[in-house]
Amino acid sequence: MLELVDLSNNNPSPIDFAQLKRHGIFGAWLKVSEGLHFADPDWTARARAAREAGLRVGGYHFARPIMGSAVPEAKFFCACLGKVGRRDLHPVLDLETNPGRLSAGELHDWARHFLAAVHDRTGVKALTYSSPGFIGEQNWTATFGTGAGLWLAAYGPNDGREHPVETPPPWKRHVAHQYTSVGVVPGILGHVDLTHAKRRRPILAHSIRGLV
Repeated sequence: MLELVDLSNNNPSPIDFAQLKRHGIFGAWLKVSEGLHFADPDWTARARAAREAGLRVGGYHFARPIMGSAVPEAKFFCACLGKVGRRDLHPVLDLETNPGRLSAGELHDWARHFLAAVHDRTGVKALTYSSPGFIGEQNWTATFGTGAGLWLAAYGPNDGREHPVETPPPWKRHVAHQYTSVGVVPGILGHVDLTHAKRRRPILAHSIRGLV
């Protein structure tokens, strides 16, 4: 089982990525951007430090879907993200809010277009991060089709341990499970989100090249 952390500007500095590596952390998903205008000020420095420590790194975008095209958000994310390295994790669409109050169909189209735009601009597919509750509210009958799979956030009692979880339809499986928001890991101050992935290939942006 691979263990990963995800971090944003809400996690205080400093973060000792070398200590994370020694503790057995495989990788880190780091917040890159949010909506159309917020670029996480810690992304660039943390991504560099994590890679130098030997961690696999991926960037995520916290979506703020509103009526209209998703492409501007995708372009902003990709501009902040930069090149996806050979050993990097998949980039991620963090889909857990619906501020534009889009219908389920409109939100599905928005996410599909966002993922397609990220693929067009980076050459790699992005994961979708979401929770069973948010997905269940939409009653979607098909996945977005243009992504790399589902990173599922489901905590159960949120006691720092992983508990069994079922993949919400329309997905048949998830490639990673964020199982707590109150994890404790040497090298990070305070609580941190922790994720388990059973295999490395499904979470790597360049699955074959990234295995070495």
